[in-house]
Amino acid sequence: MLGYLWGGKNKATKPENENPELAMREQLDAHGEFATKADGTMELKDFLVLRAIITRQSSRAFQPLKT
Repeated sequence: MLGYLWGGKNKATKPENENPELAMREQLDAHGEFATKADGTMELKDFLVLRAIITRQSSRAFQPLKT
């Protein structure tokens, strides 16, 4: 699953948006609703997807500063 989000062997059919924020919003919309428990915390699977999307797009956004 995480390999797909970071460009693993299953390539996405449409190219990723150049703007990292818009790409993040598109990926979150594509995922759909995030499941939460009764106490308001997220399910582990949904939390990992959210974290992977945010990490991927934030690393894209700050890559020019790192180099």
